[in-house]
Amino acid sequence: MTRTPTRTAAALATVLALSLGACSADEPERPTTMPDVTLAGFDGGEAVDLGELRGPALVNLWASWCGPCREEMPLLEEFHQQHGDEVSVLGIDYQDAQPAKAAELVAQTGVTYQLVTDPDGEVSGQGAFPNLRGLPFWALVDADGTVTHLKAGEVDSVDEIVALAEQHLGVTL
Repeated sequence: MTRTPTRTAAALATVLALSLGACSADEPERPTTMPDVTLAGFDGGEAVDLGELRGPALVNLWASWCGPCREEMPLLEEFHQQHGDEVSVLGIDYQDAQPAKAAELVAQTGVTYQLVTDPDGEVSGQGAFPNLRGLPFWALVDADGTVTHLKAGEVDSVDEIVALAEQHLGVTL
């Protein structure tokens, strides 16, 4: 039997695909819980132990230097005003080196939902959170404290936030 370059390449590709598949099967699964981290309340507010957080809840990581965060904060506040009794909202001011600018942003946007601070990035890579590389970042937490969905990037409307909550938290709003 004569080997052709095409057959050899196909055989090598098959072996490579099988070996890569075997490696990925051994990777540990990410936890599905919030990090066991207590974060200080924003601007003197109440501290929150994220490991004890029970939902349904939306957790939004933001910072004053994040343009998309600035745009979605009023949307999240509107969601909180309309549905805060059914789905709680927690904002985490993440790695924000300018707390005065963060406080200014909160005042400008009229945010009234609970806020905490994570100036050192303690949540990154902990619990269900991946190593965070950008903001905004969302985690949806169910009544058992399970993180049911993670979302990187901003939302564009209150309707999108409602859809996320309904789809991933099992609520009807």
